[in-house]
Amino acid sequence: MWLDRESEIDLLAYSPFAELITNITANERLNPLTIGLFGSWGVGKSTLLKLVEKNIKEIDPTRKDIVCVPLNSWMFEGYDDAKSAIMESLLRALLDNQPAFERLKDKVRALINRIDFIRLGATTIKHGMPLVMSAINPSVATITAAQYFSEDKRTEILEDLKKVWKGKKDDDTTTVENIRLFRKEFEELILESKIKNLVVMIDDLDRCTPERVIETLEAVKLFLSVPRTTFIIAVDTQVIKYSVEKKYPKISEDTIRFSDNYIEKIIQLPINIPELSETDVKNYLLLLICELFFEQGKETYKKNIEEKNQLSILLNKVKKEAVFINGSKIDIDFIKSSFDNYDKTLFKDGKLEEFENTIKIISGTSEVISSTLKGNPRQAKRFLNTFLIRKSLAEIYYKADKSFDYSILAKLMALEYIDDKLFKELYKWTIGKNKTQADISELKALTDIACNNKEFPEEYRKWSDKKIIKWLKSDPIDLYKGDLSKYFYLTRESLDINVSISDSLTKAELEIFNKIIQGKRAAGFSKLIKELKDNSTIKYTKVLDAVIEKFQDEITILDKIQYVYIDYPDYRVEIKDSIKKFKPSDITPVNAISLNGMYRVDPREFEDVIQVLRGKGISEEVLAIICKNE
Repeated sequence: MWLDRESEIDLLAYSPFAELITNITANERLNPLTIGLFGSWGVGKSTLLKLVEKNIKEIDPTRKDIVCVPLNSWMFEGYDDAKSAIMESLLRALLDNQPAFERLKDKVRALINRIDFIRLGATTIKHGMPLVMSAINPSVATITAAQYFSEDKRTEILEDLKKVWKGKKDDDTTTVENIRLFRKEFEELILESKIKNLVVMIDDLDRCTPERVIETLEAVKLFLSVPRTTFIIAVDTQVIKYSVEKKYPKISEDTIRFSDNYIEKIIQLPINIPELSETDVKNYLLLLICELFFEQGKETYKKNIEEKNQLSILLNKVKKEAVFINGSKIDIDFIKSSFDNYDKTLFKDGKLEEFENTIKIISGTSEVISSTLKGNPRQAKRFLNTFLIRKSLAEIYYKADKSFDYSILAKLMALEYIDDKLFKELYKWTIGKNKTQADISELKALTDIACNNKEFPEEYRKWSDKKIIKWLKSDPIDLYKGDLSKYFYLTRESLDINVSISDSLTKAELEIFNKIIQGKRAAGFSKLIKELKDNSTIKYTKVLDAVIEKFQDEITILDKIQYVYIDYPDYRVEIKDSIKKFKPSDITPVNAISLNGMYRVDPREFEDVIQVLRGKGISEEVLAIICKNE
């Protein structure tokens, strides 16, 4: 299993980025500097920070030239004043086992005390100066806190003040002066320490609220960015832009540009981490398996020395052959060629056979799943974790079943990740299969179509996506044979067959769904349906799926379904199948008018519905309305 946390092992070929950033921090000409380490959620920003920290330890194990302090901004989320929190956290880190600041501890503590006065200023702003002063000393104010606040609120204010007041009532230094003095004294502290650079790495900023994001960035800019400091801020730029727009509401069309300007003012050197390519994801999945199975020795951090272990031998070859740079592919032959003696001694508990079986399964699945994981290492880890959990459950449930095939489990999981709706459809085919039927006929037909590059018929159009075709062609190719129910049993938490699609809609999607269902005027709801595919803020297919699900229970919304049928050809087979299941009494003359709208799109395509309705005894008068061509 892999934990969702940073790693000091470079499975992503991020070492060039780490080397670049390390070189920048070692260059005295380039500070003070704020580096933005930009990348989307799960792309590996925390791991890259860990690699930089490791590099710094190696070039300066004494920690007297370059001091590296990692800070997690999520830890400040519970504080009223994030600016003060990050400043105090940094200073307390300097007090904690930092040789360069050992003789300066009194000055560090004095700076922490100065933060208390800055925090007092923030408390004053938060609660209001007259009320704060009246809480401290009612005799100096004509309005007391008792007149304004409840007892609980007064207690909250007094607790805030107790944290920062600490008997320093005689100090008449203003808040503004304390801010100026803090920056001046912090700069003097850094110079007196004689270090070449203080590297502060701020992580998890994109997990914080917009207010905390802005406060943290402003603390760096206003208080801490002084000579001989480098700040590395790992964050998703979209989070910063959103936070800026939340704090500074849009007043003109230039607001987006304003958020860009804000980032440029704070971040002097942006470094963007690219998403992994499909080949990179395939390689990463296999390297994760290697990490899981290979014996690993303890690593040391002496300069230019690292105790060799099996994984590092493989990674050295990956680096030497520039696998990620060249877009090359790692496979079992590449892994074998990395070692002089490839045998079970390389693996934990000698699990050579299990390793090779797992590599074979994941290699086949990675060809299909890599494009769905969107170049995201965290998603790759989660996919493998889910597979291993289900594999372990299978070993418990089906340990006596020698026919259980883990490659089938992996292939089904790949479909689940690619398109959960088709995954559920395959499940319905599986449980609906006649016991005398040898194969899942629908899946067999689809596999034949994909493997022979045939055209997909209308009823299977949703299976014609390139990713699905690739999935159909992947091993084991004869998935349609036998019984898949035991494999689906292991994935039952994902099936949610009885959960309504509308329950999974986002707020924006649900709002549109309700407008369509509740719409009274055809001009209104038909326009909404037609324009769904152009709305980039939602997943329109989810809304349409929810509308059709509603229709399967209530024919009363046939007037809406008519426009789905007209504007979205991919849904026609599903809509026709639903119409065929309704009772004759449901096909009223009013509903026949909506059915006529569908009929006129392509009378031949709608002929199968007419035949079913005629077989159910629908009157010729109603059928005439449906089949009217005018």
